[in-house]
Amino acid sequence: MKRGEITVFLSMCLMCVFALICVMIEGARTAGSRFYFQVAVNGSLDTLFSQYHRELWKQYRILGLYYESEMDLTERLETYVEKYLSVENWYPIQLGSVDIEDCITLTDQGGDFLTQEILDYMRYGIWDSLDLKPEEGEQFFKDVREAAKAGVLTGRYSGHEKEVQSLEKAVEDILNCVKNQESCEEHIRQALEDDDIRGFFREAKGFRKEAKRMDSLLTKYENRAAKLKNALSDSKSYLSQIQENFQEDRRQLLEEQMNPYMTYVEEDGRRYQELLCQKTYSLQNLELLERTEEMAKELEESRDEEEEDREEFSLEPAVQIWEEFCHTKLDLTYGKGDKEKQGFLEQVRNLAEGNLLAFVLPEGMEVSKASLPARLPSSLPMEDSKQTRSFVDQILINQYCGEFFLHALSQEKREVQYEIEYLLQGHSTDKRNLEETIGEIFLIRQGLNLIHILSDTGKREEAKALAAVITGAVGLAPLLEVMACFIMVVWAMGEAVMDIRSLLSGGKVPLWKNTEDWKLGLEGLLSMGKEKRCPDSGQEGKGFSYETYLKLLLLVLPSAQKQKRKLDVIQMNLQRKEPEFSLDSCAYQVDIHGKACGRHVFFALPLVENFVNGEQGYPLEALSQKAY
Repeated sequence: MKRGEITVFLSMCLMCVFALICVMIEGARTAGSRFYFQVAVNGSLDTLFSQYHRELWKQYRILGLYYESEMDLTERLETYVEKYLSVENWYPIQLGSVDIEDCITLTDQGGDFLTQEILDYMRYGIWDSLDLKPEEGEQFFKDVREAAKAGVLTGRYSGHEKEVQSLEKAVEDILNCVKNQESCEEHIRQALEDDDIRGFFREAKGFRKEAKRMDSLLTKYENRAAKLKNALSDSKSYLSQIQENFQEDRRQLLEEQMNPYMTYVEEDGRRYQELLCQKTYSLQNLELLERTEEMAKELEESRDEEEEDREEFSLEPAVQIWEEFCHTKLDLTYGKGDKEKQGFLEQVRNLAEGNLLAFVLPEGMEVSKASLPARLPSSLPMEDSKQTRSFVDQILINQYCGEFFLHALSQEKREVQYEIEYLLQGHSTDKRNLEETIGEIFLIRQGLNLIHILSDTGKREEAKALAAVITGAVGLAPLLEVMACFIMVVWAMGEAVMDIRSLLSGGKVPLWKNTEDWKLGLEGLLSMGKEKRCPDSGQEGKGFSYETYLKLLLLVLPSAQKQKRKLDVIQMNLQRKEPEFSLDSCAYQVDIHGKACGRHVFFALPLVENFVNGEQGYPLEALSQKAY
């Protein structure tokens, strides 16, 4: 028998070598299986995200993964992963589960992710040139904010003129009452001198009625004077609060516009003292009238007792008492200015402050009567926005709104037409959104126009000349300056009306006007008030269009409101074809966690199994994240 030690030894060595090779190969294959499982999870997520909502992309260039529930997403992901794992290769893997760790939708964080997609598209998409240059965004923001503040201040000035006119009417009523007293005094004196006892008592009754009115008339005057002072105080406080928004020269112009009102109040304070004296005179004259009446009654009774002296009856003693009558020291000549022109100006103001939309609407343009649906993303509980956008980003976002959303002048028609106006106002009806948007543009144009008038010496002189015609040489001296301020305010309103009419007709209006851009003269302003209609202002080719003015307004709108309302418009329009569609079910980003079990391939040898403690499989995990 031959010895076999070498054969046995060699066999054992080869087993060890083969076992080592198998372990090394299995280790490499195990690492590969982990990588393959990661590829499977990543690829499945890519496949899932390729199923973006086609109509959302087609209409708004927004990518969103629509899903019914997280369970729906999980089942779809598991299906895609299984396709990777079902391939016969060196990586036998059994899927355990695919869990969604996080799912961010387009409505999360108040629509921040939707806005991010908009910015991504605007940075790399294809669109027309920008109406507003990004480097000018901050200046446009300041200009619009300044114009809006100036417009509010202009409205306050208009209100002060109403209060001044109301106060002047109270003064006029007092002076008329004094005139009536003076007239009654003459009639009383004449009746006493004519010994007309019945005429005396008749005139005395009229005098008493007028004199007793003084107290209520003066109280009415005091109330209106106090109202004017309080209003001026509020406006002065408001001006001090907003003055940091204005450039120095414009701030000074607006402050100067307040000065005539303050001067008027100061002068009116001295006039008030004169009116108080007149009240005292009226009370004294009432007492004098009572004494005169008592004397007249005594003389009449004396005449009745002495029938034979009836022909010699005389009221001379009563005349002597009446001689003590206190005559007024007031100037009773009240102006006979051109009240008709003043009425035309007030008519323009009333039309502008009333139904402005009807006043500026071009012929043939109809206002949409559509309403928005009740259930929209902004009506549901939603996180607040966590992003702060630069002026460049805001201009790009506003340009996107102009590209994809409709407004009052858009050629394309939808059921809800005024979409950008909705972004600005957020009301449930097209009409109200348009009315308030037009009101905001009017406020801006009114403020800018007033600043232009105040900085134009020629226009200021024209306003003062018309003020002199309207007031005449009457009342307090500052009244003329107040009227001039009123004329300039109404002039700015009238020009703003013309501006909006031009914008709604498809024309353009520059933000800051010069003399050549001005449309409305004072004669045209008076004609506007007389005819109660806005003339056709034509279509100017210089400046900003209606759409650009909407973008300017969007520039000062808080980003959070704008984002939520964009969600509303997009969902509303997509629901017309898909009633169940919701942006709250459109994923922007998904984080998943995959679990599986890998099977050993090169551990069939018992010796190798011993090396790995007899394990038949090993766990695999993969994390993946995907966002549009």
